[in-house]
Amino acid sequence: MGMNALVTNVLKGIGVNPDRFSLQWASAAEAPRFVKLITEFTSKIKELGPLGQAEGIEPDEMKIRLDKALAAVSSRKVRIVFGNTTKAIRKEGIFTPEYINGVIEEKLTKAITGALTAEPKEEPKPAPEEKAAPKKAAAKAKPAAKKATPKKAAAKAKPAAKKAAPKKAAKKKGSAKKK
Repeated sequence: MGMNALVTNVLKGIGVNPDRFSLQWASAAEAPRFVKLITEFTSKIKELGPLGQAEGIEPDEMKIRLDKALAAVSSRKVRIVFGNTTKAIRKEGIFTPEYINGVIEEKLTKAITGALTAEPKEEPKPAPEEKAAPKKAAAKAKPAAKKATPKKAAAKAKPAAKKAAPKKAAKKKGSAKKK
């Protein structure tokens, strides 16, 4: 239910009719209910018409608004506020749709509005040559790592073998004492 409230608020924020979104639960054993939900939702969307047309929004503007909505729900601030709000709802233990929608709207309105009005951060993409150059410079700046010689590797392996050997010997001695 919290997700319903979040998406509904975001759709309202970008000027899209929130009736275009529906999240309903139906188990695999509820085939007639599933058919009913899909049929009702499909007829509702047909009544509303194409996305943007019913709202009076041009296709280019609709794309911009949908991109802003995606950026808003992807923003760290909105996700953190949403997560903290759902924790608070679980702690309260009140799970009515009215309560959840009210709490989500109260707590997230500021974060959603801020995320929707924020200018998109577009960083210039470096050219392929620019990507390769820093890697080469970084590789030159780092000193070459010393390679382990076979003798050192063997020396490191021997103590581990010695540690394992006394355990086997101890087991043999223990079994001899028991007899």
